[in-house]
Amino acid sequence: MPEAPGRRDTSRPAPPVAKRTTVEERRAEILDVTCEVVIERGFAATRIADVAQKLGVSTGLIHYHFDSKEQLLAEAFKYAARQEMASLEEDLAAAPNAVAMLDRVFQNYIPGQDDHDWLMWVDSWGEALRNKAMRAISEELDIESTAIIERVLRHGVDTGEFTCADPSASAWRLAALLDGLGIQLTVHDGVITRDQLVAHVRVVAVSELGLTPDAFTARNLRRKSPRPSPYASATRSR
Repeated sequence: MPEAPGRRDTSRPAPPVAKRTTVEERRAEILDVTCEVVIERGFAATRIADVAQKLGVSTGLIHYHFDSKEQLLAEAFKYAARQEMASLEEDLAAAPNAVAMLDRVFQNYIPGQDDHDWLMWVDSWGEALRNKAMRAISEELDIESTAIIERVLRHGVDTGEFTCADPSASAWRLAALLDGLGIQLTVHDGVITRDQLVAHVRVVAVSELGLTPDAFTARNLRRKSPRPSPYASATRSR
C-alpha cells in the first residue's frame, strides 16, 4: 500500500547518519598515511600523488590541508616524532628513580630492529638540507628531545642521584652520542650492536653524572627514588 501523504513509513529503520570527518581527523589520516609512504619510499621519493592514492582521495584534498609537498613531509615527521615523545613521557612517569628514567630515555632513543621511527629521523636530517620546513621542524624536535634528557638530569641532581655541574651541556653530549651511534646502528650493518651501543652510552653517563660503575644494574634500576618524578605529577594532572 502506498504511503499516505504527510506520513512517514516507520516500519523501516532510518539509514544511519554517516559521521562527518573533522578537519583534525582528516589531517591526522593524511599524516598517518604520509608516514607510511615515507617509510616505504623515503622523503625525497615521496609524492603527494602517492599519499593520495594510498589514502584513496584526490590530490586536491591533500593540497587543501597542506600548502606544499615540503610542508606535508615536515608535518608528517613532526606528527610521528610527537607521538614517539608522548610515549616516552608516559614511560618516564613509571620509572622508579632518575637512573631508571635516564635508561628508559636511552632504550627509547636507541634504534630497535626494523625501527621505522629511526628511519624517519635519519632520513629527515638529509631532507632538512633541502627543505626549509623540514629544517625548522627537525631543529625544533632535536631541541625538544634533548630537553627531555636535560629534565631527567636536573631531576637526578635535585634528588641527589646525579652530580652534574651543567645538565644542559651533559644532555647535548649524551644526545649527540645517541644520534651518532644510532646512525651507525641503523645505516651500517655489523659496525655496532644494540647492546654495545647501550653499553657505550651508559659508560659516558656514568662519567658525566658521577655515578658508580654498577649504576645501571637491574637492582639499581628498580630502586625507589627519594623524590617523585616530575613526569609522574605531570601525567596525573592531565
